[in-house]
Amino acid sequence: MKLATYNLLKGGARRTHWIRMVEDLGVDLLLVQESYSHREHLPAWLQSEADRRVAWRPVQGRAWGSGVFSTSGNVAPIRVPGYAGWIAAAELSGASWQRDFIDPLVIFSIHAPFKSPSYASQVNRILDKIKKIARGRDVVIGGDFNLTVSHFPAADRPTNRQDLMIQQRLADDFNLINCWQSMNENQPLHQTLRWSGDRSTAYHCDGIFAPRSWRDRLQSCHVLAGDDWNALSDHNPIVAEFASATT
Repeated sequence: MKLATYNLLKGGARRTHWIRMVEDLGVDLLLVQESYSHREHLPAWLQSEADRRVAWRPVQGRAWGSGVFSTSGNVAPIRVPGYAGWIAAAELSGASWQRDFIDPLVIFSIHAPFKSPSYASQVNRILDKIKKIARGRDVVIGGDFNLTVSHFPAADRPTNRQDLMIQQRLADDFNLINCWQSMNENQPLHQTLRWSGDRSTAYHCDGIFAPRSWRDRLQSCHVLAGDDWNALSDHNPIVAEFASATT
């Protein structure tokens, strides 16, 4: 099973982002941020079943928002008060791969907005809401946190205390693993955002957090980089791959 998160940059102007993820890379579960509607992105062969496979909402006053898409099963949208379009939440059931994992599964695609006083405060508020919605159920949380989501102790620019506390909270409160960190332990943080103010600094603000029970099945997690990806968005997608129980 492949799980990916991707911030498309103001909607995804070229409309090829979803197709590349689903058709070219075989992603089963896609979390998107700053995406136009699935109706503008999905390939023709998936359009007929789009309504039961997608949870997507725009940010108020903008054409783009966040979404959850599964290539199989049924996606039941969940409302997250106060964060329409910044968070897409859904309960997924009946996906072809779920017989080996968790069914149903609650999924959150998040894009932390900048609202006073800081990104960290917003992420903590988002996690408070997720905790109330999840009610102890297994969850997947992924997206653009707009803060550092992994830790490399030897980094030139150390991760600040607030970001480290959020990383720990995801592990402790939700029993989640950081997929990229798990597969790249003690490695320099790979760049997921080429911020226009400093495109050389390795901002690592996108991440995938999956249930700890999936850890033994996690086979890989990497940031997709290169000129072709850089041309599509200022963010790079992250893809995590898990083995089935029969592998």
